[in-house]
Amino acid sequence: MIRDRRAVSVAFLAFGAVMGSWVPRLPALKDHLHLSDGQVGYALVAYAVGAVIGAAIARLVLARGSRAWVRGGTIAICASLLGPALASSFTQLVISLILLGACAGFVDMLENAQAAELERMAGRPLINGFHGFWSLGAVVGSVFAAGAAYAGVSPLPQFAFAAIVAATGSALFLRQLPDTRSGAPRVAPTGAGRLWLTGSVIAVAAISFCGILVEGGTSDWSSLYLREFSHANPGIAAGGFAGFVLAATVVRFRADLLTAHTNAATVARLGGLIAVVGLALAIAVPALPWAITGFALVGVGTAVLVPLAFSAGANLGASGTALTLVIAGGYAGSIAGPALIGSVADRIGLRVALGIPLAAALLIIVLAGTLRGRLEPILGSDAGPAASTGPRGRKGSG
Repeated sequence: MIRDRRAVSVAFLAFGAVMGSWVPRLPALKDHLHLSDGQVGYALVAYAVGAVIGAAIARLVLARGSRAWVRGGTIAICASLLGPALASSFTQLVISLILLGACAGFVDMLENAQAAELERMAGRPLINGFHGFWSLGAVVGSVFAAGAAYAGVSPLPQFAFAAIVAATGSALFLRQLPDTRSGAPRVAPTGAGRLWLTGSVIAVAAISFCGILVEGGTSDWSSLYLREFSHANPGIAAGGFAGFVLAATVVRFRADLLTAHTNAATVARLGGLIAVVGLALAIAVPALPWAITGFALVGVGTAVLVPLAFSAGANLGASGTALTLVIAGGYAGSIAGPALIGSVADRIGLRVALGIPLAAALLIIVLAGTLRGRLEPILGSDAGPAASTGPRGRKGSG
């Protein structure tokens, strides 16, 4: 169990480092290719479309075992990181982001299936901790990205360095990954039928949709917002993403304890409320200290939303289909968010456009109650063998 958790944690860490390396360099890519806010939004849509495709492919290979596919997917995502930096036109950027997104969605699906399997084995919440390692990787990647931006280093050498470090640094650990092949053995309470499962998947997918819309709508645009409205220099603007992810990282490493002592619905509702406060602050007071504080609060609030939704999705079926739909719902938020925010930003302004993730955060507060009962059955007395293993089930691997 210790070895499995360590390997999955490193897989999330490498994935996060790749993602954290390119998002803060959006201003540099935008300037290099002379893109409008709307074109940046469409480029991010291309990434999200690729991610949905990748998640669907991962669903098809999950039954064959995930270990080798995660290892190969990690190498692929590191290689595809170079694409956006090599693009010399908007069309090439779109194509490169579709490829990067496909690799990300593929790895995302399989790693979350592995995380949910270990969570079931331990009989207690673990999902936020694994996503905490993703955030830690994103912090490291974004800090180097901010440093490169401040020093005037172009994206290509920075992306190449990040790809080499992530691929080589994780290789040894990924050999020890668990070979997950399916989802949860139970899909519904006794006496419940297909309607229960369908309604549950839709509700959890909606939370995933809104959660990623808020998370992506804030993190993807924070550097541009700080540069244009807070008049920050490129290094400080890129650091806005780092602050967002750093806040999320700290919360994720502690959120499993809060979930164990309360429930998923309470934690999700609290996260949505904090995200609303943070976005309202950044929009109302765009001055540098307050805007960064607002984005950090959004990081705190959104940190728990996607992990809880993914964990719930992984435990709604034995084939992995429910998890695929929940992850697809999340990436659908990535599709809708950039398109809406970019379009509104072009017509009215980015400051007004951030009202879109604010509205999504409010909707999460309303939907959070649907998570009650989705996680508890696998973590409490009804969890089956994994939850009744005595001290080993409670302590896991520490």
